[in-house]
Amino acid sequence: KSRPVPGFEMEKQWRLILHGKHDGYYNMAVDEAILLNYPLAKTPTLRIYGWKFPFISLGYNQIPQNILRSREIPFVRRITGGSAIFHHKEVTYSLVCARRDLDLSPSVKQSYREICRFLRVFYGRLGLRAYFARESPGGLPSVALGRYGNFCFSAWQHFDLVIRGKKIGGNAQKRKRDIIFQQGSIPQEIDFGQIQRFIKTEGDLSLRAAALSQFTENRPGFSFLGRLLAESFKTAFNVELKKETLFYRERERVRHLLAEKYASRAWNEKS
Repeated sequence: KSRPVPGFEMEKQWRLILHGKHDGYYNMAVDEAILLNYPLAKTPTLRIYGWKFPFISLGYNQIPQNILRSREIPFVRRITGGSAIFHHKEVTYSLVCARRDLDLSPSVKQSYREICRFLRVFYGRLGLRAYFARESPGGLPSVALGRYGNFCFSAWQHFDLVIRGKKIGGNAQKRKRDIIFQQGSIPQEIDFGQIQRFIKTEGDLSLRAAALSQFTENRPGFSFLGRLLAESFKTAFNVELKKETLFYRERERVRHLLAEKYASRAWNEKS
C-alpha cells in the first residue's frame, strides 16, 4: 500500500480540474491563466487534461526551424523549458501551488523529485515500477544523463521516470519566486514514426522511450487514467481534492492569452 510522503500530517485542500481534451493553444492558455491567478486566488490546483488531435509543444527556448521537419501539424510554445513533445494519445497534468502547499524543498531539483513521487505512486497502481533516471537499475541509455535533445522523451534528466530501462513521459517546471508550476505528459501510446516525421531526431527512439501501451495489456483509457492520477496525487501528498472548474478571472485570462499569445505566430515562432 502506498504511504504519504513524509511531512504531510495534515490534509490540505486542492482544486482538481478534470478538463477533458482540447487543442494545444487552449491547453497552454489555461495552464498559464491558472498560474497567473494564483497570487490572487491562492488556490493550489491540479489540472488533468488531454489533446483532441495531434499537437506539438515546444520548450520555451526552442526555435521551430531548428526542431521541426514539417509544419503539417500545429505546434505551440510552452512557458516551461525542456524539449519538444508530440502530444496525442496521452494524459497530461499541470499543477500550480506555493512551495508551502506541498512543503517542498527550496532546491528546484529536489522539489522536482518530490513532486514526481506522485507519478511513481500512479505507475505503481498500474503494476509498474518506475525509477528516477539517476537510480535506474538498467543503467543509462546511449545519450548522456542531463543533456537535452530535440525530443523530450529521448533525453534523460536526473529525475525523469524510467520503467524497464526506458523513459516514460516527461515533466518540466517553472517558478515565480515561491510559486511553482509544473507540467507533465504520460503517453498512452507513442507512434515513433510520426514523431520522426515531424521532429528532427537521431537514432532509434524506441530504445530510449516508451508508452503505457508497451507495459500494460489492458490499455486503460483516458478517463480511468485521469482519475487514477488524481487519486495517486491525493495519496502521495495527503491532500483533499475538490473537483471544480476555472474561476471567472481565469476564464477571462484564457481568452486574452489565446488572442494575444498562444494562437499567435509572434509567440510560437519567436527565436
